[in-house]
Amino acid sequence: MKKALFCIFTAFAVSVGLFAQQPVVAVAPFNAISGISAADANMITRVFTIRLGNTQKVGFVDRSIVERVLSEHRFQAGDWSNAEKTAELGKALNADWIVRGELEKFGNNILITVQFYDIQTFRFMSGADLRIANVDAAYDNMDPLVNKLVETIAASGSKPRQQSGGASAYYGTWLQRSGSITATLIIDSNRVTIRRSDGGYIVISNCTWTAENNIDEKTLKDYPRGFKVSGIVTDYKRLDHKRFVPVYFFIHSSDRNKIYIYRTPNSKSEIQKENWKIGEKQSEITY
Repeated sequence: MKKALFCIFTAFAVSVGLFAQQPVVAVAPFNAISGISAADANMITRVFTIRLGNTQKVGFVDRSIVERVLSEHRFQAGDWSNAEKTAELGKALNADWIVRGELEKFGNNILITVQFYDIQTFRFMSGADLRIANVDAAYDNMDPLVNKLVETIAASGSKPRQQSGGASAYYGTWLQRSGSITATLIIDSNRVTIRRSDGGYIVISNCTWTAENNIDEKTLKDYPRGFKVSGIVTDYKRLDHKRFVPVYFFIHSSDRNKIYIYRTPNSKSEIQKENWKIGEKQSEITY
């Protein structure tokens, strides 16, 4: 039996919402310089990241991904002054902006200093600082730092990474029913989520979109062009996560409410491998 086809989705009736692209921010763990414990630095970093997400003005890279990429690139505190290494880090994180922070004792208080780097221009853009009485005070006083970052991004005219033309047509919520199973596909520029009614799910984050041509003779006529979506599987359950990086989306050439999603045949090869055939479609529902 031919492999790789996950399923066909049709657009969820009435409410297919398009997601506006936003600049993507990666928040590096704040560095405790003096008089601050690693646990307190971790908590303050979490508060900043949560408040940043609550603004809904930017997207942000999952913290676990940031920490892993920093480790893999052996990025040190002294590397922030190196534009080339900072740009390399930003590309690895698939981010538009990187935020770093430092914490130190300031008399009887704590001084929090943050700096913002624009990856598209490969340079330091701005910074801000905040003095708080103690670690607990971070919870109620973090907004000025977050607002300064949002204002800096807005003033710079920064725009999100430009994905290949037409990708926004895929953003939204898609639905597929097959027998007793219902699958929901939620797509935006930086995350793909697939959830099944039987409890299986997978989340692909930090996505990069690349235009692709279909090669399956069974679907080429109706689904000739689409996108390869590369990213990192950040969460999954009961689905073979190795087969979803990358995934491939193709929208019907004449019916924009139909989408094909192909998964990778195995963890070491991709769908564009010469002479490799994609599986047959399982079902198709029209509302």
